[in-house]
Amino acid sequence: MHTICLKDNWTLTVLGKNVYHIPETPIETKVPSTVYGTLLEKGLIPDPFYRDNELDALKLMENDFAYETTIVISEEDRKADRLFLHFDGIDTIADVYLNGEKIGSADNMNRVWEYDITDLVAGDAADTVYQVKVVLHSPTKFIAEEEAKCPVGAASDAMPGFPHIRKAACMYGWDWGPRLPDAGLFREASVLAVKTARLAQVFVGQEHHVTGKTVHGNVVDFVRLTADAEIEWMPGVTDGKAKIVMTVTSPDGKTVLTAESGTMDPLTNSAPAKNLTGLTCDLRSNHVQASLTVENPELWWPNGYGAQALYQVKVELVADDILDTWEKKMGLRTITVNTDVMEDEVFDEHMTGQSPDYDDGDNMIMTNGEKKIIITDKPAKTVKGRNFAYEINGLQIFAMGADYIPEDNILTRQTRERTDLLLKSAQEANFNSLRVWGGGYFLDDFFYDVCDERGLLIWHDFMFACASYELTDDFEENISAEIRQNMRRLRSHASIALWCGNNEMETQYETLAWQKSKKQTYDYIHLYEYIIPKIVKEEDPEKFYWPSSPSSGGNYENSNAENVGDTHYWGVWHGSEPFTAYRSHHYRFLSEFGFQSFPALQTVKRFTEDGDRNIFSRVMEMHQRNTAANGKILNYISQTYLYPKNFDELLYCSQLLQADAIRYGVEHFRRFRGTCMGAVVWQLNDIWPVASWASVDYYGNWKALQYAEKKMFAPVLLSCEEHGEIDQKPFVNTLPHPIDVSADLHVANETGEPIVGTVKWSLCRPDSSVVKEGAFEVNAPAYGGQWMPHLDFNDQDPLEVHLTYELVVDGNVVSSGSTLFCAPKHYHFADPKLSVSVDGDTVTVTAENFAKSVSVETENGVLRLDDNFVDMEAGTKTFRILPTADFTAEGTGVSGAYRVRSVYETAER
Repeated sequence: MHTICLKDNWTLTVLGKNVYHIPETPIETKVPSTVYGTLLEKGLIPDPFYRDNELDALKLMENDFAYETTIVISEEDRKADRLFLHFDGIDTIADVYLNGEKIGSADNMNRVWEYDITDLVAGDAADTVYQVKVVLHSPTKFIAEEEAKCPVGAASDAMPGFPHIRKAACMYGWDWGPRLPDAGLFREASVLAVKTARLAQVFVGQEHHVTGKTVHGNVVDFVRLTADAEIEWMPGVTDGKAKIVMTVTSPDGKTVLTAESGTMDPLTNSAPAKNLTGLTCDLRSNHVQASLTVENPELWWPNGYGAQALYQVKVELVADDILDTWEKKMGLRTITVNTDVMEDEVFDEHMTGQSPDYDDGDNMIMTNGEKKIIITDKPAKTVKGRNFAYEINGLQIFAMGADYIPEDNILTRQTRERTDLLLKSAQEANFNSLRVWGGGYFLDDFFYDVCDERGLLIWHDFMFACASYELTDDFEENISAEIRQNMRRLRSHASIALWCGNNEMETQYETLAWQKSKKQTYDYIHLYEYIIPKIVKEEDPEKFYWPSSPSSGGNYENSNAENVGDTHYWGVWHGSEPFTAYRSHHYRFLSEFGFQSFPALQTVKRFTEDGDRNIFSRVMEMHQRNTAANGKILNYISQTYLYPKNFDELLYCSQLLQADAIRYGVEHFRRFRGTCMGAVVWQLNDIWPVASWASVDYYGNWKALQYAEKKMFAPVLLSCEEHGEIDQKPFVNTLPHPIDVSADLHVANETGEPIVGTVKWSLCRPDSSVVKEGAFEVNAPAYGGQWMPHLDFNDQDPLEVHLTYELVVDGNVVSSGSTLFCAPKHYHFADPKLSVSVDGDTVTVTAENFAKSVSVETENGVLRLDDNFVDMEAGTKTFRILPTADFTAEGTGVSGAYRVRSVYETAER
């Protein structure tokens, strides 16, 4: 098969009058590209991310657009049995023309589209020039028209009707993203010249021969790889034979194994091809297999558990010569989700306050802030607990990571280099997991390649989120092709851990949030619990399928249960609960929980003018898409910090809140490994510069949360469950009563070896002088944990002391932290009199007294340090400056003087 890439010599035309008064004349562009991206590059529109430019940019999408190019097909390519015009990504509602004749349409950005042009060019001269034209229709008018025909409910932050189009839902707005539903040919376009046959799909199955099991997982002496290839024969081909040849190259490139199938001809055992690209020509197909054995395999592991060994697997379709080639890097590993019933589960004695889950198929629990509403038709019964844990190579791991959203509204700005910078940040912060959220799109191959290389397991939602969908024959056919295509493209990646039906829809259907008819309620079950799992079983039988996130397994049965399945916990943040509320819950697996913050001032400067820099300004509120969020942030600040003295300090305090909120949750859940087996935080990244739940902002700045996650996700974690005013008397104006001032230290060990060392602790005054101190010997088991003896500080004033602690192993501090026993606003800080100096790539901070959340910053750019936002006692601390990692092309490194601050400096004193 010969591929003629159609990259250059395209034009884009904005059809009709438009908000920017762009003439209806062709504009030079290339493919891949988008409308916004092209017009920005040509200087014809302002940056839609700057100030409130989004509003006009949205109006542009009321227009239609035309992409055009010309092609010449060589004499050699005309000898092919079939010529297909091929598009890897059309966004979204389109008509495709060749020489003015319509040859087909497209209506799904998540699908590959092909059009047979063989007969249209047959007999023409070799130098004939053909005009290709793709007309993209307004995505905003389309959803409005479809919504008028058939109303469906959906997330109110997005534009009404978005479920009617198979396009990234978040392009229409979300509570962290703008309404910028771009259009374009966002992936490659080509002409395919196919001789005889091509590979329609290849599935490489793995059979691991397990000879035993250790604390590290399965012992495997060989892996049997079987390539099952579907040959798609071109119409009219009736003779000739073909086979596949599989080649497997070891990770070090030194060992090459080969195997081949028997031969197959187009007339034997072939059947009509189930082509998924929209072609209607008479294609036939059959399957062939080739198998080989990899002895003493190098297994692939998630980040933190072992190496990310990747074998190169190539499958060639061979007749007299090579007709087609499929090639992937693959990791040898088994992967599933363990959902065993937890018979006779014994809970840690420190686990208190958990409410039982109730559900008998008719009863349901809904969480509404601090309330739990039990809806019952008959007496409820307690649900028996079930495990929910990733199991890789026989080892159950504790999933730690975050939810991922698209990295940019302009899709072609998402490059491998940019994605690698983001996912490197995840790996460096000790992530082993990501959840690809269902309101985006199926990402480019390089995203999954990077996840394979960096050991990041992927929980992959299918692309449905926060909406109701009307199931019709056409819709089922469309999404079935979408799901099959993408599973075939992605299933070989070592990082894909599970397929999930949708984001939050089971819970929302339970609570009657979106559906506009009973039919839509019934359609949900049919789609996510019959159609899609059936496709998953056919296309990727080695993977685990989960109907929704969150879910207890489906069928509208208490989908957000605490003791079964995965959970989205939003009591902290949406429910305005205190951070200590996490300690009343012992979820099996959290696939969402989060807390918002503002981006750093360096980022705010890049989308605002000076006069915009007030969180209640029009521009700042345009870049805060959660309507209640600013009030929530201020409410939590009022509970925690003194009133910030300026805009910059308010941004800083919001980031400290975010880091602390998530730290309370993650540290708590890690202390109960075995009961809980996953803490995946909402969210990793931003789609534009905005106030959000992200830990890494749009430009690549690590917020305080990302630095905190690096510590809380570390394989070995020393954490503290403190007790004092923070959890017993958060409001000083309540009736005085005794409170318990104490602490319980815990070592969590997510490694395969016991941790033997010493926990050292000191109770200190604001000037860092020691009130009392002590030490405990530690022997924390592999993949387990150990509590230290209880520390009683009831003889101390909680406003005058803080606890600092560290875990020392072989003379090295492997984990450390500190805690207050009251809100920081009430602690009797002494002025730390911070100073900072820079020598090459080393930053040194000096403090005269205890300083909380010490942050080193520059005026502009993306500054990365090996650590930041740290508590420090009187003395000095050094930080290392890392290479700058600005995600955008205009990033030129950091500039301006270095500065340092802590909680003490945030308020007027």
